[in-house]
Amino acid sequence: MHLSWKKHLELSRVVSNAADKDRGIGLALMGIALTMLAKDLLIHETQSSAAEAKHEIKFT
Repeated sequence: MHLSWKKHLELSRVVSNAADKDRGIGLALMGIALTMLAKDLLIHETQSSAAEAKHEIKFT
């Protein structure tokens, strides 16, 4: 799942509010949110690295 940075921030606010009411659910949601963020950051990094490599190959 690829979320925009705005959506990740919105998700963090929802998780924060849930954590105030039920710590167990809040911790579970935090784990899921962090996993989604890590995956999205990895995809972004991979795409950026691939674009840079393609650019370097094109001009060498």
